[in-house]
Amino acid sequence: MRWAVMAAATWVAATTGVAAARAADVEFGRYLASECITCHGTAKADSTIPNIFGLGELHFVEVIKAYRDRALPNPVMQSIAGRLRDEEIDALAAYFATAKKP
Repeated sequence: MRWAVMAAATWVAATTGVAAARAADVEFGRYLASECITCHGTAKADSTIPNIFGLGELHFVEVIKAYRDRALPNPVMQSIAGRLRDEEIDALAAYFATAKKP
């Protein structure tokens, strides 16, 4: 019985920490997102600027890193992505995965 209580306490601490870290990532992403929203917030269906709101995290990370590595052509995105660290890209991905277009 004591083992079960210890295991449950460990699980609660771990999942609470994960949830708190996840929330912090989303909030950090929201903080960083203003430059992204300048262009992507006005994206329309017929626009060359893609809608990134609701985009899956993995896809977001892959695309931004590809711009950062200059594997995708777009000087503006290469410049913006080139300034981002992995943690910032992850936070932006977490934010945009759940954000609704303004």
